[in-house]
Amino acid sequence: MKLSTLVTASATAMAATCALVWAAVDPAPPKSNWRAAEPAAATAVRRDDPPHDQLPDRSHFQTGKTLTMEGRLGHRVLPAGTDSDTFLFVDVSADRTRTASTPAGLNLSIVIDRSGSMKGKRLANAFAAARSAVQRLRDGDLVSVITYNTSAEVMLATTEVNASSRPRILAAIKPVRAAGDTCISCGVQTGMRMLGHRDSMVSRMLLLSDGEATAGVRDLPGFQRIAEECRQMGASITTIGVDVDYNERILSQLARDSNGRHFFVADPSGLPPVFDEEMRSLAETIATGAELTVDLAPGVFADHVFDRPAVQRGSQMVVPLGSFAGSDRKTLLVRLHVPRGSAGERPVADVRLHYTDLAEGGQGDCSGELVAQLSDDPSAIAPLDNIVSARVSSSETASTLEKANDLFRAGRGDEAQGLIARKREALRSVRAKSASGPNAPRADKAFAAQDEILESAGSGFAQPPAPTVAGGEARPAATPPADRAGKERVKNNQKDAFELSE
Repeated sequence: MKLSTLVTASATAMAATCALVWAAVDPAPPKSNWRAAEPAAATAVRRDDPPHDQLPDRSHFQTGKTLTMEGRLGHRVLPAGTDSDTFLFVDVSADRTRTASTPAGLNLSIVIDRSGSMKGKRLANAFAAARSAVQRLRDGDLVSVITYNTSAEVMLATTEVNASSRPRILAAIKPVRAAGDTCISCGVQTGMRMLGHRDSMVSRMLLLSDGEATAGVRDLPGFQRIAEECRQMGASITTIGVDVDYNERILSQLARDSNGRHFFVADPSGLPPVFDEEMRSLAETIATGAELTVDLAPGVFADHVFDRPAVQRGSQMVVPLGSFAGSDRKTLLVRLHVPRGSAGERPVADVRLHYTDLAEGGQGDCSGELVAQLSDDPSAIAPLDNIVSARVSSSETASTLEKANDLFRAGRGDEAQGLIARKREALRSVRAKSASGPNAPRADKAFAAQDEILESAGSGFAQPPAPTVAGGEARPAATPPADRAGKERVKNNQKDAFELSE
């Protein structure tokens, strides 16, 4: 069952400004040199204005129908006399009660690893899962099947599913011999060619792998570029890691940067249920082409976008979110710098969500404005909103899991456990500070989920693994062999990190 994030989420583009894609890696990088427009004075407060706690709270909003958008600032009140840092949090979720009035056609490409390590039950179960996925397709849907090892081979070119073609499609998905190296990029790029550009359909690639990328593209930045290209053509990649020897960083990055999903299957017998879950989710799609646009107010600039890619043009950020099914939730977290100014209202950002609404038909739009208060009274400065605090912590917890995985793979299991223990202690402290307020139960639920994940991660590491080369980075040469439990823990940590930062 997918773990949701559990907590519920810039002036016009300058003509000469080039688009820059931001992909978050570290939750606290150095500040960017980018600036928006020069600071503008905040709205002045008249002497007879009421105290801050009696003014309308415009630091959060909730709007939308088929897709609901919640926006929040990290702080309702900021100091007037100094520059400040805060957060912008946007949470977009699908309405579980709605269904598509006219379901969008599905454009599916199934890409299966057939390298030597896939021999036996792994490949047999992969083909069984692929046939099961085809059985779930509706008439009018499109499907293609690609296998890959050192190179890619089209087993089934893009074919429309109907009563006469379905038996031929199923017959074409037949076992092949597992052999050769693993060129994941070969499979993905061939799958992308099969998907093509089909704006009126939900385009999804199901990518299965059980090993390291040993041919073609092997580095993480290279796979990020492939995922970006896939996303720009309107498609997403759902990645499925099989057993414990695949590269979890590569698969999760492909999924994240293309707005797909990521699964870990410890036993190949679990492949058909994962394919079934993904097909069921795709059939429940109620919105496609979702995109957030954030216009930052003059003087406000973004230091860092967490966890997901965003296109930056001047003071405007465009964040593609892709398609939404009934249970999907996706968030945006940005650290902002707000300049000093006169006491009173300080506009921070306008946020708009645009998507194709399959439930009501046509285009869906909703928007909201986020405004902070600047105050000269130190006692009026607001603490960090507890829902935003939980989302910030969620990103930090995801980063901790990935860093612990790196330590473990380098043979430093004790340090990995120590890192997780320190994060749990810090989490408890932040959780205690967020225990009051109207949204405290909601925030506490998110903190509790993070603590449970950290507890499992801390106790799950076993013998450190032997060094391998993954993502282009060589690991130390003198570490002892790994046992399966430790490797499983690494894969589960990456899956949890992926879901925590959604």
